Amino acid sequence: MQPLTSTPETITLAVKQLTAKIYGGDFVFPENFNLAQQVSRSLQLDYATVCQAFLAIENITLEKYIENLRTEKTKEWLVYTDDSLQQIAAKLGFHSARQLSAHFKAATGLNTGYFREIRKSRQSIQAMPGKPS
Repeated sequence: MQPLTSTPETITLAVKQLTAKIYGGDFVFPENFNLAQQVSRSLQLDYATVCQAFLAIENITLEKYIENLRTEKTKEWLVYTDDSLQQIAAKLGFHSARQLSAHFKAATGLNTGYFREIRKSRQSIQAMPGKPS
């Protein structure tokens, strides 16, 4: 990636694109993945500069944004896929399903099973006779 024209707007857009790629489900997390290093290397900018620009535009820290993104992706995949908790954890860079569950509970106040139940309810409704698909 070429160095960015370093405006807060362009930095923020690049960060959002990069994080969408990393946490979109297809990224293979290396053994010792470090988001700060990945962001700095990809954007060719100091991580502190990136964080300051992101905060200025989004009014939220980059770390909180990532936490929220991972939480929302977890909800999405629990409700709309058959992926196991371990598979979802791997897609989001967690070391284990247990670590994902703890993060999720702390972020939402709910356990992951609650969202699996939503999936089951959706499937039951879709399977009802006379219900259009």
